[in-house]
Amino acid sequence: MSKQNPSSLVDQKDRLLATFERMIPLVDSISDSVRFAVFVGIAMVVWIFIFCFALKGYQLTTAVIIASITLIPALILFRFWWALEELKALPEILSEALDDAKEEVQSTVKNLKATKTQKIGLLGSIKSLFNLRSILSEADDLLGSYISISALVNPFWLFLGALSLLGVLILMLISAVLIIVVLL
Repeated sequence: MSKQNPSSLVDQKDRLLATFERMIPLVDSISDSVRFAVFVGIAMVVWIFIFCFALKGYQLTTAVIIASITLIPALILFRFWWALEELKALPEILSEALDDAKEEVQSTVKNLKATKTQKIGLLGSIKSLFNLRSILSEADDLLGSYISISALVNPFWLFLGALSLLGVLILMLISAVLIIVVLL
C-alpha cells in the first residue's frame, strides 16, 4: 500500500469540493424544476379529488382512491427532489467530515510523537467519546445522504422518475379536460 503525500490529499479534497461547487447551480435548477412539477402534480390531484367528490358526487372512498392513485407520480418526484436537496448539501457534509477526521488524526499523531500516553480517566474518556460521537454523526449524515442520493443513480428509480414526469403531464391534460367538462 503506497503512502500519499498529505499535500496531495488536500489537493484532491480541494478538487473534489470545487467539482461539487461547480455542480451546485445545475443541481439547484433541476431541483427547482422537480419541486415545481411536484407542486403541479399535487395541485392536479386536489383538483381531481374536488371534481370527483364535490362536482360529480362520487363517494368519498372512491374519490380518495382515485386521488391516491393519481398522487403516486408526485410522490416519486418528491423523492427525486429530496435526493437533489441532499446532493446540494453534500459538499458541506464532506468538508466537515474531512476536516474533523483531519483534526483527529493530527491530534493523535501529535500525541504519539510527543509520546504522551493519556491517563485513563473520566475526563479523557468523555473527550474521546465526544470526538467519536462527532465523527460517527458525520458518517451517519454521509450515509443518509448516500441513501437519499441513490435514487439519482438507480436505473429503476430513474425510469420511475421519467414515468412520473410523464404522469404529471398526463394529469395536467386530464385536469384541463375536466375543467372543460365543468364549464360546458
